[in-house]
Amino acid sequence: MKVIIDHQIFFQNRFGGISKIFMEVVRRLKERRIEFQTSVNIDSYGKGVLKELSSHSQINLPDFFSLYTAYKIIQKTLSIFGFAMPEILMKRERGIFKFSLRKQIRIINEQVCEKLLSNEFQIFHPTYFQSYYGDALARSKTKMVLTVYDLVHELFPEYYGSSNFILKNRKTLCELADHIICISNTTKKDLLRLYPSISEEKVSVIYLAGDLSEEKEMDNDLPYQKYILFVGNRSDYKNFTTLLKSFALVRKETEIHLLCAGGGNFSYSEKREIGEFGLTNFVHQHSIGSDAQLASYYRNAEMFIYPSLYEGFGIPLLEAMSVGCPVLCSQIEVFQEVAWQAAYYFDPKNPNDLKNKINDLLNRKELRDNLIQAGFARVKQFSWNQCADAHILVYESLTQSHAK
Repeated sequence: MKVIIDHQIFFQNRFGGISKIFMEVVRRLKERRIEFQTSVNIDSYGKGVLKELSSHSQINLPDFFSLYTAYKIIQKTLSIFGFAMPEILMKRERGIFKFSLRKQIRIINEQVCEKLLSNEFQIFHPTYFQSYYGDALARSKTKMVLTVYDLVHELFPEYYGSSNFILKNRKTLCELADHIICISNTTKKDLLRLYPSISEEKVSVIYLAGDLSEEKEMDNDLPYQKYILFVGNRSDYKNFTTLLKSFALVRKETEIHLLCAGGGNFSYSEKREIGEFGLTNFVHQHSIGSDAQLASYYRNAEMFIYPSLYEGFGIPLLEAMSVGCPVLCSQIEVFQEVAWQAAYYFDPKNPNDLKNKINDLLNRKELRDNLIQAGFARVKQFSWNQCADAHILVYESLTQSHAK
């Protein structure tokens, strides 16, 4: 068996998130000594560097004379004069970055298509939903595995627009795939409901993981000792405004801060909204420099809050549990699937319910202790080794069926 994993998500995302899945699969393929190739060299991806396979030169670095360079110059100039980058441009930063790399990406796309046509590989696993390989795959004997992470673009089209490439390509690619992996039963159910033409027989569920318990202890150098933690992207369906409303109510009764880890600096509208709630001095954003730092944020928090209206899985739930941080999250189906009885749930559309649940966790030690112990037990049900091994089983099953 020989596997090829493509490059899309490594240009789309910074280290973490979806790319974590493929980093773990690659690690396991190496350990099992199974032949594989990634379409770009990802050995330094954790440092933000992608390299070309043969020359080992960095390929995710835009040329100086590029749209992305112009964007960064404008951003720097505005900051010098005390102005913020317009939000419409901030939201498009990753798109501008990818656009500036379009020549490099086109060349890699062509190389992947050549490899598919050579029939050198038995398994092809694209990492996202561009369809550049469609014609080549149709003429190849290679079997394709596709991962569906969530159906957020279909369920919340108001945030993405009808012309979004994922909405355009998802159904076609799922029908083209020989096997589909969903990262939760909730995601599988949503996929089959929204796209009834897809056969359930070729869809399986492989859970992710999120264990930070082995990360070293770090000193908590935050200027505030008592805080609630929010992690990651804050936009759209992440429901951050509801959290702010609830936190403003909690602040009237309790001296506490809200720490937002990752997700980038606050936008102009976020700063304005935080100010309108009277929370400017109590809501903070910090970057995540390492897994050890993220673990430290969880370990020292009063609780971790995950207010999303929708997710495909919810890795931060498990990360928090693994280091003894109580979890308070939306009572959405996928969170109940992942966290089960190890989380305290609230109505994500009801700020008063969230406020009451926050106060419960702040004031009821027995509730906190029970959640922490349940979290330690629950996180043991998930591991990256199990996740990676399950991927390899899918690859092997398709290889065996192809041989027959």
